[in-house]
Order: sequence, then structure tokens, then C-alpha cells
Amino acid sequence: MNNDPTHIDMGTMKEFLDSIEKNRKLGKINYSLRFSQLDEMLSNDQKLLVEKILNLNPKNFGVKTPYIGLEEVPNRLAILSEQQFKINGQAQKISDVYIPDQILKNFNTMNAAFQNDYPNRKLLIESAYRSPASQIITFVYWLYTAYNGDIAKSIRHASPPAYSQHTSASKTALDIKNIDGLPSDTQLDEFKNTVEYKWLKKHANSFGFYESWVEGNKYGMRPEPWHWQYLGINN
Repeated sequence: MNNDPTHIDMGTMKEFLDSIEKNRKLGKINYSLRFSQLDEMLSNDQKLLVEKILNLNPKNFGVKTPYIGLEEVPNRLAILSEQQFKINGQAQKISDVYIPDQILKNFNTMNAAFQNDYPNRKLLIESAYRSPASQIITFVYWLYTAYNGDIAKSIRHASPPAYSQHTSASKTALDIKNIDGLPSDTQLDEFKNTVEYKWLKKHANSFGFYESWVEGNKYGMRPEPWHWQYLGINN
């Protein structure tokens, strides 16, 4: 494996993702995955890949996301299941979402308020809490599939575990989705044109959720209108 800390081998990433998919089919992958469990699935080269990602510092790539650290995985997490959206009339289901109880409670209160204004719609959560080990998987997925191994581009989209707001159990970020399937991998920017986004911009702070990566943010992250971090009310 290349020892350059700014280079991650494409072949090793493919092998890593193949290993993850194999273990996903065996039911061994979820968002509460621990490093000890991940380690058992990987070859030595894949373990070195994980080490490289853990040692990445976004500042070396012009990104100033705050350091969060590697928090312990909570022993208890709520699991949000059976969320559905429709694309071209076809129902699709969101995979199980893991979320701390208090944050889910605040989200449900916010969703009820949204539905009061838009009775035929509702807010969905596409992703919430991700353990540091599962965030490694997310980072490799985007780095390999969307950015062809370009860390400088990928790190503006998916953060390494110690810098990701999804890995904080007390201040978890939620990726919001609407019932029309937006945002999608191919229509990420369309969420900013939805009624959900406009409502969140006006009301989400009242429920403790804040848009992290606004247009032109000082951190160097690309805008993510669907990404809302729980910081608590009156922040």
C-alpha cells in the first residue's frame, strides 16, 4: 500500500467495500458497528486503509471542520424503521436509521409541527448517528464511488470519523429526506428548492436543529441543505 498519507489506493478501497458488502449480507454491518467488529472483517491492507483515514486532518486539505473526537458508541440507540418515499410512484424504503432517544424525541416534535403546516407531507431521516467505524465505511464509499480517490474533494462531502457530526451521540447530525426522495445521489442540490428546506430554515432552530453547512460556510464544506445538527434549543 502507498505510504503517502494523502493517497488511498483505489484497489484497496474496492476490496474494502467488497468485504463490507459481503458482511452486510451476513447482517454484520449497522450504524452501531465498533472498530473491534470492523477489524475482524478486514485484510491487513484494508486495516492500513482504515488507519490512514483515521489519521486524516481536514485542515491539510483546506477544510476547517471542528474536531469532535472518537466518542464511544452508545449502549442504547433508537432504531427508526419502515420510512418510505416514492419516486415515479414507486415506493422505496430507507434502511434502518440509528438515533439517540432525546434527539429522536425532538425530531418527532419538529416533524409534527411540519405536518401541521403541510398535512400531506412529512420529514424523513435518511441518516443520523453513525459510529466512528461505520463512518469509515461512509467515507470510503464516497471517496471511491463519487470522487475517484480524490481526498480533497471527498472530504468536503464526507468527514473522517473524528470530524463527522454524525459520530457525536449528544450532537448528532440528521440528513433529512422528503417523501419525494430528495435529496438523492443524483439530485443532491434539489433539496434546497423544497418546501421542507424552506420550512426548516424558518423553524428548525426552535427544535434544536441547525443547518451546519450553509452556502459559503467558513469551514470549506460544500453546502448541504439536508444536513441539520442537533445542538439543543437556544443555541
